Amino acid sequence: MNSEGLLQRLANAQQHSTLLSQWEMGFVESLTEQFNKHGRLSPKQVEILERIETQKLSSEAQNTRKTWIENYDDEKRRITLICAKYYLTTGYFTALATAVVEDAAYVPHEKAWKKMCQNKYALKVIANHDADPIYPVGSLVSFRSTASWRMKNDAKGMPCVVIEVGGTVISAAKGAKPYKVLPFGSAQSIVCEERHLKRCKKPKKAKKVIDTDVPF
Repeated sequence: MNSEGLLQRLANAQQHSTLLSQWEMGFVESLTEQFNKHGRLSPKQVEILERIETQKLSSEAQNTRKTWIENYDDEKRRITLICAKYYLTTGYFTALATAVVEDAAYVPHEKAWKKMCQNKYALKVIANHDADPIYPVGSLVSFRSTASWRMKNDAKGMPCVVIEVGGTVISAAKGAKPYKVLPFGSAQSIVCEERHLKRCKKPKKAKKVIDTDVPF
């Protein structure tokens, strides 16, 4: 293909940048800069460009994208936000997760969505988020021996009251539902996970002993 035709293809890809992933947009911009500077692209670069055109810019690809956007309902959006907040704490899917969190109207590409929201870790995070709490707000709890030293030290061995359940899940481990608890006698709450807690029985009040034998 002549230089003019290749330049037109690059311009067309940039014109339809909303159909591309962030990596693909960056790749097309890089190709454009290189072409403007050197007047050519390598066979491998042209091959990748052709793949992008087929997968994202063809009429079939655009129709598929349109259908995905139409089916991107509130439930998918909810799941995406749960996973995005989780991945912002891990260092993975950072660009995609940031776009989701910062723009409520953002719709990720279907392939990217499946990678971020349907892998085994994401499914566990969603399950933790949606699970009914074992210890509802108001429950009396204490820390398990497996909880971190910091948590147990902050509680100072005292029972705690659950004051908040839910929030951003930061672990795919079983029982990673977020909690906020308040130790007895403390004004400082502790952020933890369900797996760190166990039920604590309310201390029984001591019975009053009345001595009926009054000595004279």
